[in-house]
Amino acid sequence: MARNGNLTPKQWGSFMPVQNSIVHKGPYYYRDTECVLVDFLTDADYALSLLPSDLELYEPATAFMVIETNHWTTLGPYSEVYNGILCTYKGELYGYVPGVYVTGEASQIAGREIYGFGKKRAHRIEVITHDDGTVEAAMDVKPGDGAIRATMRPAVNEPASAVGALPLICLRVIPDVAGSDTPALAQLTSVLFKAEPIVGSDGIAEVYSGPGHMQFGCPSDAQLPIKQLLGFKYAHFNAVLPYGKVLKTYTDEEFTG
Repeated sequence: MARNGNLTPKQWGSFMPVQNSIVHKGPYYYRDTECVLVDFLTDADYALSLLPSDLELYEPATAFMVIETNHWTTLGPYSEVYNGILCTYKGELYGYVPGVYVTGEASQIAGREIYGFGKKRAHRIEVITHDDGTVEAAMDVKPGDGAIRATMRPAVNEPASAVGALPLICLRVIPDVAGSDTPALAQLTSVLFKAEPIVGSDGIAEVYSGPGHMQFGCPSDAQLPIKQLLGFKYAHFNAVLPYGKVLKTYTDEEFTG
């Protein structure tokens, strides 16, 4: 006599494998994160080549790069690098994230499956403070390829508000298991990851600006053209990554029409 399995949908975990998910449900908590934030003007034509057609490029074409080490999170410790291209959707300002590099498995799974962050793995991402006071933020996609190296000197203390909270937009695409060129699901999604800079007992926020420079080695998804560097910041913060929202779900006709 045939017998059905006992694992019902009500018993499934939130992620695969459903009987023993590697990731739990959010929100996700971040403590003791170090970050180097670089603001810059980029090439408009290149930015437009990455921007989904529903989004309007903010001009002058402006972007930012985040290089951070998350020393403790409920997804485990990991580091990441991502860019945001300033754009608008229905009149609201966002940062479109064309891709992310991470060093942790759980963060890669949660980021791709929930929000649609196009996460890839990097061999090394580090934020290092040297004994001369400079801060180095570096990424190797493959060992020794020197994909990104940003260095800065934290010189001017800034208020906590200097680290703004800009909602991010991702393009979340789930392929069709039957091999169709039309995805099973395609959505524009948004999430607000708000960094809360750590404030010391003296009332000083751990946010500093200062001079810096960028260096690129092997090409990577995080390498956008830099026409003009606008500023560098170093910050030490806590944060909560909440659930986001769906801005748009694409129809089959948009792929076939």
